[in-house]
Amino acid sequence: MSKNIKVEVNSIRLEESSDTPILLLLDPSTQKVLPIWIGTIEAVSIAYAQEGVLHDRPQTHDLLLNIVEALDASINEVNISNISDETYYADIILNSVNGLVTLSARPSDAIALALRSNIPVTVNEKVFETNSIDLIIDSSNEIEEFKAFIKDIKPEDFS
Repeated sequence: MSKNIKVEVNSIRLEESSDTPILLLLDPSTQKVLPIWIGTIEAVSIAYAQEGVLHDRPQTHDLLLNIVEALDASINEVNISNISDETYYADIILNSVNGLVTLSARPSDAIALALRSNIPVTVNEKVFETNSIDLIIDSSNEIEEFKAFIKDIKPEDFS
């Protein structure tokens, strides 16, 4: 069985050439990050969870958590388990009345759920070691730029 590394959701940055969001997962023991390119909608959902933004009506990830709880289950962990053809795969590990259940998910969705429910995010050790990079601290205002990007986004931007 593969070993997993516990990581922290470090930040979301925008790729300069395309403005595509990149999620950075940090291994605090090595200061290396695993960059995962994600969609804008997922980036917004993750940023909302990081900022503790609550909505009057449940958003998709909130609804999923409500469903899990209504079924007397809980999420134990989310794991970035594999990469194939430059696409990452994640597992959501649920504790249910039937025991542990593993659901396949996109990493961005799994992490949005993990942040909302304060559960661990792990990465398969081989996946992390093969694809991680050294964290480079950039003194630019990337976080502020992303917050401004989120603030100005409208539903019609996704059509």
